[in-house]
Amino acid sequence: MVPDVPDLIASLSPIALAAIAGAALLLSLLLLVLLVGRIGRSRAEATTARSQLATVTATMREGVVAYDLQHRLTFVNPAFERLTGHPAEDLQDQEFLQYVHPDDRPALLAEWDRLAQGGSLHDQEYRVVTRGGQIRWSSSTWEPLRDESGRQIGYLGTEFDITERKVAEAEMRIDTELFQAVIEVQQAVAAAGLDSQTVRHVIAERSQRLTGASGAVIETLEGDELVPQVYLGTEAPRLPLRGSLSGIAIRTGELQRSEDAWSDSRIEHDRYRALGIRSLMAAPLKDEQRTIGVLKVVSPQPNAFTDRDAKALRLLGGLMGAALGHAAAYEARQARLEERTHALQESEQRFKQLVDVAQEGIWVADERGTMTYVNRRMSELLEHPSGAMLGRPVYEFIDPVSRPSAQRALANPAADGKSVDLRFRRHDGTELWGLVSASPIVRRDGVTVGSVGMVTDITERKRAEERLRRSADRLGMLHDMDQAILSARSPAEVGRAALGRIRRMVPCQRCTVVLFDTARGQAQILAGFAGGLALSPSTLPLDSLSPGEALRRGTVRSSDDIITLEDPPPIFRQLLSEGIRSVLSVPLLVDGEAIGEINLASTTPAGFDAEHREIALEIATPLAIAIQHARLREELARRTAELERRAAERGAALRSATADLESLLYSVSHDLRGPMRHIGGFAQLLLEDGGPGLDPAAQHYARRISEGAARLAAMVDDLVRFNRVSRQDMMRREVDLNTLVEDLVGHFQAEAAAEGRVLDWQIAELPVIEGDPALMRIAVEQLLANAVKFTRPRQRATIRIRPVRSEEQDGIAVEDNGVGFRMAYAGKLFGLFQRLHRAEEFEGNGAGLALVQRIAQRHGGRVWAESELDQGATFYVTVGGTPERRNGAPAASPSPAPTDERKPAELPAARPRRPTAPSA
Repeated sequence: MVPDVPDLIASLSPIALAAIAGAALLLSLLLLVLLVGRIGRSRAEATTARSQLATVTATMREGVVAYDLQHRLTFVNPAFERLTGHPAEDLQDQEFLQYVHPDDRPALLAEWDRLAQGGSLHDQEYRVVTRGGQIRWSSSTWEPLRDESGRQIGYLGTEFDITERKVAEAEMRIDTELFQAVIEVQQAVAAAGLDSQTVRHVIAERSQRLTGASGAVIETLEGDELVPQVYLGTEAPRLPLRGSLSGIAIRTGELQRSEDAWSDSRIEHDRYRALGIRSLMAAPLKDEQRTIGVLKVVSPQPNAFTDRDAKALRLLGGLMGAALGHAAAYEARQARLEERTHALQESEQRFKQLVDVAQEGIWVADERGTMTYVNRRMSELLEHPSGAMLGRPVYEFIDPVSRPSAQRALANPAADGKSVDLRFRRHDGTELWGLVSASPIVRRDGVTVGSVGMVTDITERKRAEERLRRSADRLGMLHDMDQAILSARSPAEVGRAALGRIRRMVPCQRCTVVLFDTARGQAQILAGFAGGLALSPSTLPLDSLSPGEALRRGTVRSSDDIITLEDPPPIFRQLLSEGIRSVLSVPLLVDGEAIGEINLASTTPAGFDAEHREIALEIATPLAIAIQHARLREELARRTAELERRAAERGAALRSATADLESLLYSVSHDLRGPMRHIGGFAQLLLEDGGPGLDPAAQHYARRISEGAARLAAMVDDLVRFNRVSRQDMMRREVDLNTLVEDLVGHFQAEAAAEGRVLDWQIAELPVIEGDPALMRIAVEQLLANAVKFTRPRQRATIRIRPVRSEEQDGIAVEDNGVGFRMAYAGKLFGLFQRLHRAEEFEGNGAGLALVQRIAQRHGGRVWAESELDQGATFYVTVGGTPERRNGAPAASPSPAPTDERKPAELPAARPRRPTAPSA
């Protein structure tokens, strides 16, 4: 029959239990031996032993749990009860390992066969579900329990709470993701070039994406107001500096955050309520020590932003200027993580001194420092048999570089168990980093008889720290390079700036930036360094670098030792004469096309590893973009000069043509008027003097001559008027269309009453526009006259005047119920002297709508018409440049009205219908 744990406890002698109570530090060496002691003691001794063991483990911070072979719980200490939140009675009623999270339990049970067969389970990490439903992380070690005959009688597990370490790892991962996102923003800003508006748009768009906001705004300071320059996903009104959260951010120089703008006493205006904004954050934008504006994100939900969002906005607000603050925040986070890791390790070390199934290596040394005991983990860490390590000082297994610090730390072990990082050498010569602590072993009389030491394997942590350090160096290098590239002026300056930074991270004796000129078959050395000296720009044949096909593919090329190449390119022979052995070439790609490459060379064979390749690739992308931008700037400057020259030539030609046109119009308006008056006058005299005595045909001819002369005189007047409108200076000011239309309607109403016509005028509230008052009066008068003329056949004419808005421009629409026209002929409407009706039907020369179109074009607007035959017509005219836009802000528009696909958006009528004119 297999004895249970109480029987085993009963087999422990009182002397052994007293030793456990008096020397807890030696429990790590004796616990398993005591647990598998002799069998056969009385039940009273078993009860006493259980009580004493419970007393010993009651103060432990680590949980201890034991099961028999039937998976029945036989022992737990208070620390295990605290870890799970279950008292021992509840745990005994549970199924086997019921406290383990259901998703993690199968993995643990899958390893249990090894434990059941006498093996051990180390470093088992899984989640524990507490009695209150909380999730905590635990790291456990399981060993078989055996009696003194060696037969397995159960399982013993130690549980260590690692929740804080897991939380710290998650926080570090979030910080890393955030830093990567900011680097991506920096690269996007570098790609945006020197266009400040594009840079603002990139920052606003990435701020909105990173924080999950519904909108993002960049505001600049203008006097006592904050003026929005870029806004995405939301309207952005002008805000006063005082009484706004953005103003507080500028005054304090710190990020401001409002969880609910509707109830925030710091916000004295109600514009956020009108826009439905509840949460917002505002970060100051600084140019060195001067605050120039605010980066702001908003959301319609209260409490929408987290501390991570605030950190992201603060980083983006500083962007290039806040790199040091970013690094400081990262270092503070790293320091907190190190503190938590250190506390975690110290707690683990104390626990590992209690049980021999520890996850750390443990040794015991006498007063001379000679090891008298090492546990199995210590032997596994250093890959030495336990017997080979006994009788030797621990210093023999420590790397010679770390021995001085090891002797200082281990010569006089302190009771607080202070830890130190030491580097060990394994049996095969490889290195092992260990976190080492030592505690004295003191007899009852106070004499130190030895020490107990503990080693935690931190090799992976050291490697991770080294990777993080190098990653931080790379990010800093990329940041410095971006700053240098943005401040560079020419492609050569850009190349020198990039090479200056890459030499910090990649060991190379020669480096160049080469640009390809495939049309000429040449390669230009844009910038370079050899032996620490700058190389002069030069050219060389393109084929001397590599076959042309390899360069066009834009692939990474490398050689660990160019001596071994059978047919090296010509440039390699020159490099060999300089002592170069290994090379690395990384292409500069723009839109998938290789425009050049970065060439790195080392005097050491295999001088470049995978990390060096990654660094070169990281630099190549922004460098290619910067070089391309520099080229475009130079090309833009050249083309600008060419355009200015052409513009000057065309301006001179235009002035000459204008002078000729003015001369012609002078002749038309002065030299033709006399003959036309003579023709018309003599035709009229002929009709008056001849009278009825004239032949009917002669009378007809005379009347036609008189009418033609009158039409020709009118056409000359219209032509002169059209030219005057096209050439006269514009006097822009605010024009109230309501006042203008009222004046013109009164004039047409009086004429209609004199003719006995009834006109029904329907006029909506019209906008105030920016334009030349005299020209706008001519344009509106022509449209109204057109409507009055072509509604003459109607018994009751209806003319509706309403506002219209199209393509960010304001204007009016004049709609009538007249004769209309076919849309197929709409293209002829606005041509000079073009008519769609016969002269005997409707008077006019066809110059009025051409005049309206010319006036609209001079105002930056347009004119168009819609009609159906005999169904009336609608004429639209809009002008650009409203008073609001004159101040640099977008014009405020009312709620959008329903629109169809053919007509521009029309503003709703706000004025009552005007009374119709009385019948004549």
